[in-house]
Amino acid sequence: MITLITEGGQRMLEVDPHGWTLALIAVSVVFSALVILFVAFSLVGRISQRLEKGPAPRKPRRKAGKAPEGEIAAAIALALEAEAGGEVPVAIATALAMYLGGGVHDSEPYTITIRRAPSAWDAPQIRFRKNPVK
Repeated sequence: MITLITEGGQRMLEVDPHGWTLALIAVSVVFSALVILFVAFSLVGRISQRLEKGPAPRKPRRKAGKAPEGEIAAAIALALEAEAGGEVPVAIATALAMYLGGGVHDSEPYTITIRRAPSAWDAPQIRFRKNPVK
């Protein structure tokens, strides 16, 4: 028995003359493919974010010991402040700032001065194209 290629089309024409079945199947295939792609990309995105973040950091365990009492903590704080007061780091920072010339700050407050450095690509001779006269 020889079957012709157009027999399937003829049978579809008899079963569904307006083509609603074929249209419904085509739309459902495309929609389901889009849903599958959306789910796949969402899963890949979540997996890559978790891999990028890495494992959660562990919290350090507290050592078994008692916390210093109020009077002891105050005595420690006073001793540390007397021994290493804030004057030494401030003096070092001021000396470094004066030695290095104050950095890149402008003399005007809240004003930034930007000076253009001339370059060849912005030369006025190159900006305009010279068209030949006909």
